[in-house]
Amino acid sequence: MTLALFATFIICIVIGIPITFSLGVAALAAIMASDLSVIVIAQRVLPAIVDASVLVCIPLFILAGNVLSYGGMGDRLVSVANILVGRSRGGLGSANVLASMLFGGISGSAAADTSAVGSVMIPSMEKQGYDKAFATAITVISSPLGAIIPPSIIMIVYCWVTETSIASIFAAGYLPGLLIGGAMILLAWIISVRKGYPIAPQTSWSEKVHIVATALPALAMPVMIIGGIVGGVATATETAALASVYGFLVSMYYYRDLKWSIVPTILFETVKLTGVVLLIIAMAALYGWLMAFDRVPFQVAELLGAMGLTPFAFLAVYVAMMIFLGCFLAPTEALIIAVPILFPVAMQMGIDPLHFGIVSVTALAFGHVSPPVGVCLFVGSAISGLSLGRIIRALLPFYVVIFGVLMLIAFYAPITTLVPDLLGLSR
Repeated sequence: MTLALFATFIICIVIGIPITFSLGVAALAAIMASDLSVIVIAQRVLPAIVDASVLVCIPLFILAGNVLSYGGMGDRLVSVANILVGRSRGGLGSANVLASMLFGGISGSAAADTSAVGSVMIPSMEKQGYDKAFATAITVISSPLGAIIPPSIIMIVYCWVTETSIASIFAAGYLPGLLIGGAMILLAWIISVRKGYPIAPQTSWSEKVHIVATALPALAMPVMIIGGIVGGVATATETAALASVYGFLVSMYYYRDLKWSIVPTILFETVKLTGVVLLIIAMAALYGWLMAFDRVPFQVAELLGAMGLTPFAFLAVYVAMMIFLGCFLAPTEALIIAVPILFPVAMQMGIDPLHFGIVSVTALAFGHVSPPVGVCLFVGSAISGLSLGRIIRALLPFYVVIFGVLMLIAFYAPITTLVPDLLGLSR
């Protein structure tokens, strides 16, 4: 059965069948090659999305991100980021990263981050004398921070797969997200100094106060989301629902940027993306159950145990594998395929589940910016009009730095466990 499962899946991928349907076809082929009944499909697919209450927050976070993007709140966050770091050499590059960090604290979607921040920052940076390739590259590479800094859809899926606490893994994502964002800002500053990019015009204190005061309702949204979940005030689902309603009311009646005519578009985009995510989860749940039924995770565990890998060596191999998968699969797809197999191995080696989760999420998040299927690359290319080749060349130094930070996170667990430990959320 395992041979039919993997062989069919690989053949489907090679001939160009979308990953979601490849999982389903492979699962059907494996069932037909075994003594199992096709009724297993219904028994495993429906409970995966109907009985998993943790998944309810996914469409609500997607809705909150779409409200932020269409309702003008994102523009206010970009303005705040600009006045905080825009006065340094090449400050708009740093502001771009900071805006992605702020935006990521609401939407949890890298593609939404690229679209919302890039549509504002790329034209602005080009107008002030920045190379368009650099402006696009810094927008694209900082977008995955939306998947690392909570809330994060990938983190929620990891919690569903491994039965880890959402509040715990959200808390674990902060230091890694800040570390990666800080490394990006430092590299952007170094490149800006070397290329002589401009310093933003001086903004008066009265203008700064006005910008921050105007943005306070938008800044309150990530505080509401994370404070509610990590503080134990509300569940992730309740917090996501409150954030969606809050974002709608603020955008509609305070900023007055959101019009009723845009609401159907927001709802349509939310339903469309939710359908894609849940269909992937449903097919992957069936695929994963078949692997577990045929004892694939246990066989992999025995194989790795026989190799005598240390936890560090295992994590190094795991990071390399996840980066490779991220080059060809969407992060959610790669996580659902790989984590059920290797999570038990990591637990046997004594690796903290929060640490393993953040390493998984961080490595896969940058699949968004890795050719050939990195969705953020295509969004950035569409906004800027540049070819993927020019954008990737500008991204090369960022790839090197981010890989270094990723290995630091993988090999030094306290970066991920410190905040949950302080908050009493460690598993």
